[in-house]
Parts: sequence; structure tokens; C-alpha cells
Amino acid sequence: MATVQEKSARLEAAQAQFTGPVRLSEPYPDAPPLWIEPDGDALATDMTALAGWMQDNRAAIEKALLSFGAVVWRGFPVAETDDFIAMMQDFEPYAKGYAGGTSNRKAIKGQAMEATRTPPQVYIQLHQEMSYMPDNPRALAFYCREAPDSGGETVICDMRGLLEEIPEPTRRKFEDYGARYVRNLRSADVDDWRADPELRHSTWQYWFDSTDRDEVSAKLSERGTHYRWNEDGSLTFWNSEPAVTSHPVTGERLYFNQLNSQIQNEWTIGKERADLFDRLYGDHTDRPYSVSFDNGDPVTEEDYLAVRDLFETRKIAFPWRSGDVMLLDNRLVAHGRHPFTGERDVQVMLFQ
Repeated sequence: MATVQEKSARLEAAQAQFTGPVRLSEPYPDAPPLWIEPDGDALATDMTALAGWMQDNRAAIEKALLSFGAVVWRGFPVAETDDFIAMMQDFEPYAKGYAGGTSNRKAIKGQAMEATRTPPQVYIQLHQEMSYMPDNPRALAFYCREAPDSGGETVICDMRGLLEEIPEPTRRKFEDYGARYVRNLRSADVDDWRADPELRHSTWQYWFDSTDRDEVSAKLSERGTHYRWNEDGSLTFWNSEPAVTSHPVTGERLYFNQLNSQIQNEWTIGKERADLFDRLYGDHTDRPYSVSFDNGDPVTEEDYLAVRDLFETRKIAFPWRSGDVMLLDNRLVAHGRHPFTGERDVQVMLFQ
């Protein structure tokens, strides 16, 4: 990884590239993000001025995103979803949207969506957005409209150098085999034990916001996703993808998959819940999630812990403040979410 001196050099470079009354800082040396705050009242109070500053500094933002992997804006007048949309208006929306995505989220307005509806007590492990799909967003932005009482940080992790730190036997599996992701969504028309809210086994009608099988099939086909409609009315779909990628601009080889975050067993969901899934689903009923290496080998406890421990050692968590916006390069920086208490309104947009 780069040294602190080199990271300071990138901060100096960013200061030379940005214009206007802002303060730049690097609160976590040798790690993301670049921190941007207004210097004076103009950008702190005037949303139109902020939108204009974003346009004027678009090239500098892109350079900073490649250098730091993430950029955070704090202290700017982003009070509502409309402000978030106006702030990011020059970034091209991700054309294929969130069809087939794994997070429980719904659209709010335009390209802005809920970050997730995952229950607040759940730790969403670090991952890269839609890395389980053949096509995925280049970047994504989070906006905190309302910060929780405690916790709820959108944790991030620098992916540069992580692949090289994975022990060789596990790293070779990721490099040689790739990943297979399988999901099942039950039918809302079938009221059986899978409808128990405790199982969080969603319906395809809810997930795709449609009751039309042909429409859902078309969305999956457009995404390059394999699928089958089952006799019980449920939908099973899957992708086989590389677990390692090259950054399209820098050429860096990077860990890029969600094997560690989509596993559902005693290491990730606890022994009691894992035993419940084994008892109910066994080997005879498709589970909501199933992942493996693409040659069919399971992800072992050793494989999982090797990656999880690296993520946990490297992760950065800062408390949200209402009005914060964070932009991430989806390959250079992973993200997750800590459990929280109180109300939390964090929104997201995906970019091409």
C-alpha cells in the first residue's frame, strides 16, 4: 500500500485541483476518504452555489475519487432528497438500475433510493455494490438525511492491497474459481412456512415491484442473469462471476465479489438462525441466498474468516451527520453498515 507521505502528496494534489471556498483534509491517513467542507457561508447555505461548485469541480472530484477511493462532503446545505439529486446531477445514473439487487430498498424520487430496509440490529458486512452481477455501477453516493441516535455508520474499506493480503490458499480460490450466487424469491400467491417474517424470504412480486412474470424475466435477461420459474411459483436466479477484477482506469487487480457477505451460516447469521434454516430448508428447498465458488466448492470457515478479518482490520467508521454526502468508487472502496438505534434515513444513488 502507499505510504503516509504518498497519501499526503495526494492531498496536496487535490488542493491544487479544487477551486472555490472549500477546506480539504485527510482524516484517516493512508486510507479513504477525502474530506471536503465549506470555507465560508456561500457554499454552506446556498444549494444553487453548491450545485454550481460541483459542476465547476467535476474533473477534480473524479481525480480525487481515483486517488482516495471516496469523497465526503460535510457542512453543505443538503437538507432533502431534492438537494441530494441536485448535488449529483452531473453524474450519469446507472442505466440498468437495481433490478435483481440483493438489498431490500425502494425508490424515493428519481434515481434516489433507500439505502436498505435491512433490520437495524443487523450488521451489513462490507461489500462492493452488485459485484454479484455481470454489470454493476462504477460509483455510488450515500446521503444522510437523518442520522440515527447511535451506530448506523456506513463503514468503508480500502480495497487496494487487500487481495495481496489474503492467505495464498484462499486467494488462489478467489482468483482461479470465481463466485456463484444463487437466490430464491417465493411467490406471494403461495402462503406456506416461508412467509414467516423471521425467515426474511421475500417474494418476487415485492422485490421486482411487479406481478408480471414476463416483465420480471425480461429484467433478468437484460441483466445477463440465469433464472427458472419453479412449480411452487417461486423464482430462482443465479450468476457466475469472477471474484477478482481490474480497475477500468488504474488497471489495479482488486478483490471484487460478495461471497463473504452473502453467506448464510453460523459464522454470519448465528448458530440458532443457521440451525433453523437447516431444519426448514434442508437440501430440498431453495434458500433465499446460496453462494459458493463457481467450481461448486463451498466457502470454508477458513476462507470466510480470512477475508472478514481483513475487512474488519481495515474498515473505517465515522458517525453520520444529517446532510453528509459520501461518494465511493465501487471497486476501490467497499461499504457496509453498523447496527443502529433510533431513526436512520440514508439514501443512495448509483452511477454509470
